[in-house]
Amino acid sequence: MIKAILVVALLVSLCYAYFQRRKSRLVAVGIALTGVAGIYFVLYPSHTSSLAARLGVGRGADLVFYCWIVSSLFIWIDLQFKILTLQVAVTELNRELALRNPRLPDRTNPAGESPPPKP
Repeated sequence: MIKAILVVALLVSLCYAYFQRRKSRLVAVGIALTGVAGIYFVLYPSHTSSLAARLGVGRGADLVFYCWIVSSLFIWIDLQFKILTLQVAVTELNRELALRNPRLPDRTNPAGESPPPKP
């Protein structure tokens, strides 16, 4: 029963990879490879254990866990770079908007506080 649930979830990830291929080919390929490997190792768990033994890891589950940690690290780093890129883009957009629509400071309110709303 659990194998069927895992295979269906991994098939859904393959569908997601298929639809992401136009946005980011690298991400789509990574998701697809992970999904195919996941389906293979779900259907043949003894192969995971034998691969783990060849790599010097005690159990197949440990190997899967270590691979998950490494892939999560790469995903985290990629997301950090994307966030930094978006922050720079937002700063540049704000600067461009400020230069296109300059406003003089309000001399009646030097602290820059907005005046109270009129009733």
